Amino acid sequence: MKGELQDYPLTNVHISLGDRGLPLTIIAEPDWFLERLSREDSEGRLYLPYWTYLWEASVGLARYIERLGERLTGQRVLEIGCGFGLTGIVACQNGAEVVFTDAEQAALRFARYNALQNGVAERAAFVQMDWNFPCLRGQYPYILASDVIYEEHHWQPIVRLLEEHLAPGGVALFSEPNRTNAIGFLETVSDNGFIYQKSGYSVEFDGKTATVCLYAIQSNESQMASRTVQIAPRGW
Repeated sequence: MKGELQDYPLTNVHISLGDRGLPLTIIAEPDWFLERLSREDSEGRLYLPYWTYLWEASVGLARYIERLGERLTGQRVLEIGCGFGLTGIVACQNGAEVVFTDAEQAALRFARYNALQNGVAERAAFVQMDWNFPCLRGQYPYILASDVIYEEHHWQPIVRLLEEHLAPGGVALFSEPNRTNAIGFLETVSDNGFIYQKSGYSVEFDGKTATVCLYAIQSNESQMASRTVQIAPRGW
């Protein structure tokens, strides 16, 4: 299985989660790949392979998911833009059945390998999917995404995906590194019939401390539902 990753320089990291840790295999030299794999799309927009990085927002969301514990047991979970698979793996460890999606087949190979080495592959499915053209069926009580709202042209396709695939009473958990333009995404979410709760935390990772914001997004119809998620008031 690791042979599928042989085109990349690899390194292993240990992600701290509460009183335990999670091993993860990632790319050792993402800066080099950022230049090598960049390209323009059909509309002239520059595409940069940000999936080759393990971002603080992903670590922050994974730590929050770890704290949800048994609330995820038996739940169907969708992760969009899964990258190396960290957040979805933690959801699997909490008993969820997770569909990992990413537009990049290479990212899914890493996510699958990491799921295998963490012993959760039996609760995982891997689907190559561009959220501009979803290929999913059904709805999910939980949708997870870390650092996917950094460009405005992503917002409407992501909101359409939530409209189609977030189950009634379900929650979408988004994390991002406190970028100013997140305000625009949240306005788009609100304009399309969703409500959200926001919380910000300091996340220590790789010798650095970063501010990560978490958004719990639900449909307006879920506002009075008993399962409305309350974001933890203290650090993850």
